[in-house]
Amino acid sequence: MKKYINCIVFLIVITACKAQTPVYNITEPKEGPQGAYYKDIYGVLDGYDGTYLYTNGNTSLKFILKKKVKSFRYYYEDLVVGEFQYIKNGVERGNTLANMAINYTDERPNHRIKGCRIITGTELGCPDCSPTEKRLRLSFVDNKSPNIAGIDIRKTTVNGMAAIKVKIWWDGFITRKEGDPAPPPASISTGEYLMIKQ
Repeated sequence: MKKYINCIVFLIVITACKAQTPVYNITEPKEGPQGAYYKDIYGVLDGYDGTYLYTNGNTSLKFILKKKVKSFRYYYEDLVVGEFQYIKNGVERGNTLANMAINYTDERPNHRIKGCRIITGTELGCPDCSPTEKRLRLSFVDNKSPNIAGIDIRKTTVNGMAAIKVKIWWDGFITRKEGDPAPPPASISTGEYLMIKQ
């Protein structure tokens, strides 16, 4: 009898080992099975965490960025999420910084800034990048209008301080029904921002 129990336990252990979640690098296309894990195996999402600030007179843009590990959607993924505060000519046009204090199980749809796309070298508009330099491409969904923006982030230093170069462009609109009122203007102005880590 003891042999049969040992055999059954052995078969259960073998079966459980084969049923593990597959792990892929985040740079691979998200074509794996439901529950797969797209992991930041090489740490390319590291070093973006923190608060970054751009100022120009009475205009400022603040980002808070954080790496989230194993966030769940249809699959698990490591990604960078963030929130923002934008003040233009002394008037606050958007502020979602308080959302960073909330722990969501599904990070991607609940943060204004999110993503994990890695861009290498001069790919997609960085002629002065080195061939092996890694950049981050995130998306931004405006909290006041149906605008969707792309955000490219490049690590740099300014006077020995960590910083990021941020390029923001409007990428499209969330679908709205015919007859809906015109959307309000976007919170953040497009352009390039040099943001110093605080």
